[in-house]
Amino acid sequence: MEFLFVCPEENRSFESADLRIVDNRGVTTDLARNRMLDVKVALNRHCPFCGRLHVFRAVELACPFEGAT
Repeated sequence: MEFLFVCPEENRSFESADLRIVDNRGVTTDLARNRMLDVKVALNRHCPFCGRLHVFRAVELACPFEGAT
């Protein structure tokens, strides 16, 4: 499954399935009792726009199951 990423250097989007989980703290709850997945994923390949290896928090990724609105 490919995920949508946005390069933080160039603000350009790209898709990739070549990633790994680097920090998984499971589901957490904030003060407002909102539940969220507290995980970080790292790209295994360099960003096609800036050439860096980015790490993203789950909340920074678009949901692959949501359709375009």
